[in-house]
Amino acid sequence: MARNEYISIIIPSQGHPCLWNALHSINSAPGRTPFEVIVAGALPEPRLPLVETIRFLPGNGLGTGALRNLAVRAARGSILLFTDSDCIVDPDWIDRAAAAVSADHPIVAGGIRFPIGNNWDVGDNLAIFHGVHVSRRAGPASGHVGTNNLAVMRSAFDALNGFDDELTVGEDGDFLDRARRAGYTLWFDPSFAVRHQSGRNSPAQVRAHARWYAEGYARLLAEGRMPSSPWRAERLLGRIPAAAAIWSAIKATAGVVRVVLPHPPFWRYIRGIPGAWLFYYTRRRDIFRHLAR
Repeated sequence: MARNEYISIIIPSQGHPCLWNALHSINSAPGRTPFEVIVAGALPEPRLPLVETIRFLPGNGLGTGALRNLAVRAARGSILLFTDSDCIVDPDWIDRAAAAVSADHPIVAGGIRFPIGNNWDVGDNLAIFHGVHVSRRAGPASGHVGTNNLAVMRSAFDALNGFDDELTVGEDGDFLDRARRAGYTLWFDPSFAVRHQSGRNSPAQVRAHARWYAEGYARLLAEGRMPSSPWRAERLLGRIPAAAAIWSAIKATAGVVRVVLPHPPFWRYIRGIPGAWLFYYTRRRDIFRHLAR
């Protein structure tokens, strides 16, 4: 990518105080790529002054997908770089993200670093973002790709009509699924990375997050945006007392084994495994409940 490209950093905000840390990490990152930061949503209290590279767009009542669309409409960059308010970016994040995007790879997921010292949050990240951890090699993205570290050429974003404004949960999965079906190869490049630290520090918070994911997935299933065939047997099992819990526990155990054992760098996160297991179990059990309605 040419160095005179302009990059627009998009952050949806629901008013959480961690936004200030995210903005500080971005503005503290040295680099040669010209950029702007657009925050859409709500600013946390106390309201700190924004520097000239940051614009704020109010978006009361909008979901994260609609907030991102709002910011993109005001963006001037030919490259859109999405992150979230609970992420701290690497010092070279902007330059490396700009270099990763090209005509061959117009949609690129960056690396995710897991939080430090919070085992429940580590487990939550391990369950969701194991496929885009910084220890993975560059190549076609596999597994879940989120919008907490995603670089997209503006032309590709416009061709896909952005995020679905009506979705308040699962809008990132819907956007990336439409990208795949449109023929885009989702690429993974760990060279530009963020540390995702959402602060979930209890089993209750991990369960609540998993239920949120289950709600979004179940809605996409109900609307025909996700293949329903893998869930046919579970629609029946979900109506049998205790079957959903037992099957979900089996699948959660298999999921943790499948994630951790083949990838030795994850062995350091052994204390986060209970959180990962709890996330897998709760999400699958709650999808059962949605399917059984």
